[in-house]
Amino acid sequence: MPSPQAQAGGFQQPQDQPGAWQQQPQYPPPVQYPAAQGSPQYPAAQGSPQYPAAQGSPQYPAAQGYPQYPPQQQPAGAYGYLATPPQATPTQYPAAQSYPPYPPQQQPARGYGYLATPPQATPTRSKRRRVALVATLVVVLVLTIGSVTLFIRNRGTDDPWSQAWLDGFEEAWSLKAPTDSDGQTLSTALLEDRLVRVASTSSTATITVYDVSGDAPEQLWETEQDITNTVVWPALWDRQIIIENTFIDLDSQARSDAPWDADARVTIMSNGAVACVDTTCQFWSSPSKKLWEVEFPTDTAVEMWYSRTDDYSIVSSIEYEDYFVVDLKTGNMNRLDGKKYVFPYKLNDGWLTYEGNASTEPTTYHLYELDGTPSESFKSDHQYDFSEYPWSPTPFTREQARLWLEDLDLSWAPATYTVSQTDSDCDSITINRNDVELGETNALTNAESGGECTGTSPVQALTYAGYGQVQSFNIQDGDKRYLMLVDMLTGRSSELISLGSFDDFASYGLHEDLLLVTYQSGKVVAYQPNS
Repeated sequence: MPSPQAQAGGFQQPQDQPGAWQQQPQYPPPVQYPAAQGSPQYPAAQGSPQYPAAQGSPQYPAAQGYPQYPPQQQPAGAYGYLATPPQATPTQYPAAQSYPPYPPQQQPARGYGYLATPPQATPTRSKRRRVALVATLVVVLVLTIGSVTLFIRNRGTDDPWSQAWLDGFEEAWSLKAPTDSDGQTLSTALLEDRLVRVASTSSTATITVYDVSGDAPEQLWETEQDITNTVVWPALWDRQIIIENTFIDLDSQARSDAPWDADARVTIMSNGAVACVDTTCQFWSSPSKKLWEVEFPTDTAVEMWYSRTDDYSIVSSIEYEDYFVVDLKTGNMNRLDGKKYVFPYKLNDGWLTYEGNASTEPTTYHLYELDGTPSESFKSDHQYDFSEYPWSPTPFTREQARLWLEDLDLSWAPATYTVSQTDSDCDSITINRNDVELGETNALTNAESGGECTGTSPVQALTYAGYGQVQSFNIQDGDKRYLMLVDMLTGRSSELISLGSFDDFASYGLHEDLLLVTYQSGKVVAYQPNS
């Protein structure tokens, strides 16, 4: 996965920057594997086979890219550099006690709707089919294919999905790939009705701005900027396009100097910009006002993860080995325990990390308060011995996460879903008595040699909760990739949204009700619910 600057292409989700859609780091809970040198990479595109092994943490092959919460998040709605897997602000539901706890182990309907069937009897462990662990949170992926470098961010949605997507969708507009893009890194950012596309070599960036308010993109202007390193993704801050340490006004094209060095890794937050150089980060509330500067105790360069909130976020080393919770108002920090490439999970009232090889030893989970102060740690060994998951439209609380991960307690959950026992291939989940097929390379289901269907790792429940009632799943069919949206209360699903082939290396991001799918070639296709 890419580096948190977006990690996610660094996807940043600028907070409180309505309309800003940039590839930035997002909060990434799942395990990610480094892809391109130095920047975080995600194994293969979502849907590609992964094995549950290491800690049962979610893994996603390719499309997902960088951690989203960390650098995955950026100013509100930004689809660019990662800032931390930003937890998309979900529609608020009558949450059960602060935050939805894991679904109760008993069936009947509850405040959030009908509960999925009770957990099936624990199947006998035996030879297992290899299972792909898919992390659908915001993550950035950096891949180098031939002469083209692609930064992908998947589960890359800054806003919650609406129910309208389940009734059908249509293409809103599309933008052809630029000519002669070989050897260039292509990235996009969206702010309101302005689309920014950057084609970058190691020395020159070509910035093109389009008006996408109509049926087809209309080019407004194009300019070039000398650079010292390839631009991974453009960041947008207060209608300024950030290219290294230069501001380019989105409307007038006027240039001005940014207050940080050209090699800074910049993450746009809802209340300012964070620029990190080596192991030091600075927080700017405006181009002329620096609130704090902090050096982090790590041996490698760091970057800030995007966060939708203006209280706390994650700073991680670009090697994804060290993680810190940072108070965005003061710069105070606390280190989190964990394992390399295992991203912290954002909870309703804190954070969660874990470590240990679930296939050979119990997993150790660490819970923290919002400021990163240790809360408690515990061990658990529940890999493959369950078939029912808890679900909530809002992030789990620390107590709910502990109940689920330590004891598989579902009594607190607003709703649950189960691994289908009617699908002989063990590729489906059951929601409200409706089977939803996820395909063989999914992160939730496992097939035992005896024909039993079980869950994979309990921590996967956190990956598919907390984003509102409609959740996105990446589907693989041969070399084709698709996005499917599922109502986690009713089991109703959308038609498949094409993400092209694995060779297309498409990334996607949601801004309000507009879905942008960007291909490595620079082609962009926008979808919207049927009008």
